[in-house]
Amino acid sequence: MKKIWKMMILWALALCLLAGCGAPAVQPERQPLLEPSVEGDVPTAPPGTPAAPAQPGDQVTVDDPTKGGTVTPVEPEQTVQPEPSDAPSQPEQPTEPEVQENPAPVPPEQAEITETKLTCTLEIRCDKLIGNADLDPDKVELIPEDGVLFAAAEVEFFEGESVFNVLQRTLKQNKQHLEFAQSPLYNSAYIEGICNLYQFDCGSLSGWMYRVNDWYPNYGCSQYVVQADDVIVWDFTCDLGADLGVEDNTGNNQ
Repeated sequence: MKKIWKMMILWALALCLLAGCGAPAVQPERQPLLEPSVEGDVPTAPPGTPAAPAQPGDQVTVDDPTKGGTVTPVEPEQTVQPEPSDAPSQPEQPTEPEVQENPAPVPPEQAEITETKLTCTLEIRCDKLIGNADLDPDKVELIPEDGVLFAAAEVEFFEGESVFNVLQRTLKQNKQHLEFAQSPLYNSAYIEGICNLYQFDCGSLSGWMYRVNDWYPNYGCSQYVVQADDVIVWDFTCDLGADLGVEDNTGNNQ
């Protein structure tokens, strides 16, 4: 009977050994310890440690599966806003209109006339004679109702010619009266009469004056060199130009 119990105990021990009770235990894998960092080195995180979130301004490289490589996102540009100035803004100064100087006289003997043809505008008026009681009664019938003796028209002239040249040629072409005299004192032609209206026909201060671009020159018409697109007007004055707006004998307008 005792032999039977011993055999049962031995059998039980054998079963325990076969079930693995005596197999060597599997030791858990030990993670390598981090080496102490040397000054200036960044310690390396062990495998499997999640990456730290990227900070603003960091350049992050990500995988681009569509191209089989990596893509480096471009950092957006930062807009710098100008600092507000405490100084008050200065108002813009108005621009003064450019004053065009009037041309200087050119003596006829110094004029250089070329074959280049240009154009200007010529007009002849006698508005101040309309209904003027001082007008010579024999000349009343010569005064047009609108005061226009030669309506403004574009005429041709040669480069370098004077106001007198333009007047003389134009009236001759249109078969209208012109009478003049050469004045050695002014080295210019002096206009005595146009369309039979003469100086002194309306008093001792009456006669012909010319203006170019609304300016009455203070020198003779033979010394004014005409430029392209000039507007020449001959006016009859009854008061040495005062009735035309001329301030003095220098040709300045009121």
